[in-house]
Amino acid sequence: MIVEPTRYRAWITIDVGLGDAMENVLEADYGLGPLRDVEDAIDTGMKALFRRNKENPWFDGLWMNEYGEVLNGALLVAAQAYCVGAMTDANTIREGRGLKPIDKLAAYHSHPILRDVYSAVELVNAAANCFKHRDEWGDNWPDNTTTRALAAFSITSASEFPLNQTIEIVTTELKYSRLSDLLSEWREGLIGTATHDGQQCGQQPPE
Repeated sequence: MIVEPTRYRAWITIDVGLGDAMENVLEADYGLGPLRDVEDAIDTGMKALFRRNKENPWFDGLWMNEYGEVLNGALLVAAQAYCVGAMTDANTIREGRGLKPIDKLAAYHSHPILRDVYSAVELVNAAANCFKHRDEWGDNWPDNTTTRALAAFSITSASEFPLNQTIEIVTTELKYSRLSDLLSEWREGLIGTATHDGQQCGQQPPE
């Protein structure tokens, strides 16, 4: 079920020097509904794997995990796109309030759940990159930000099903009911920080 966003913020900032009005409106988290639609579709696909397993004994746990990697990989790439949109929203707000934009690494790192020096959102982004590039990597993963973020959550080249493992970490170890709950929480914090920083600089939304 898609949960309606609970916050609405809208304001108008005016560039007095140019005499132009710039309106930054954040009515709702528009990316959340589509992301949850993708989650629901992936969940339907996962249930189909279990049915297939019952109907066809040869379609065993190994096959199910292999197929699950593709389904969860698709979900993680959709989640990665959601994160880019959230960061863009936050930076549009910051720009309208005369603040410097936040870069991607800082934005993704801002979620408070950390392993080593990497956040749960950095894990999601890294897992999406893994899905897109692991065939290029083969068994010898490169040493880069993506693989270091994965390693912080005990996902390495030795992990048989890294994408399934990522979703399991989010829903079991971190105790989020669904991936989108983690990301919408992070987005809310990102937008809240942009609003707070703007208020600290004296840029107040109108009553």
